[in-house]
Amino acid sequence: MKTRVQILLALLIIVKIVLGSIFMYRAGVFPLFGGADAFAAEQKKDAENTELKNKKNEAKAEETIDLKFLIQQKAEFEKEEKRIAQKKVELLAIQDDINKKIATLTKIRDDIIAEKAKKTAAEEQQFKHLIKVYSAMKPQNAAELIERLDIKLAIELLSKMKGDDVGKILSFVKIEKAAKISEGLVNRD
Repeated sequence: MKTRVQILLALLIIVKIVLGSIFMYRAGVFPLFGGADAFAAEQKKDAENTELKNKKNEAKAEETIDLKFLIQQKAEFEKEEKRIAQKKVELLAIQDDINKKIATLTKIRDDIIAEKAKKTAAEEQQFKHLIKVYSAMKPQNAAELIERLDIKLAIELLSKMKGDDVGKILSFVKIEKAAKISEGLVNRD
């Protein structure tokens, strides 16, 4: 019986240890059962710390890359600004040159218009003088000269003269030419 009691006591002790261990395990106090969890928790913490360090390193690398990129972009922008400023200077020089050429061309155009006006005035003056000459001539002499003139010039000349003078002159002009001149005078008005 002694052995039985000893076995029973041993069993009771084992049951007590097992139940106590389970209780402690559930409570999280007993290191025997919590060792694996503690190790896993430590590994998890180490993994989280490593991941956090990696993220920090990546962020630092990104900041470094971003900083380098920004510095590079700034340099490119400054270079582009200098190029644009140079182009602006060139365009302003070209614009100034164009403005000078426009001013020169405008002056030349005005000179041409003035010369043309002078020439037209001189031609009109000569034409008026010619009209006076033909009006002052004897109608027979004027008719001989009119017959030799181009038909358009004759029409122009006679259209500026007084009607009486024209009638006297045309009476001495050959009939065919007088008819053409008369027709031109009628169509001219």
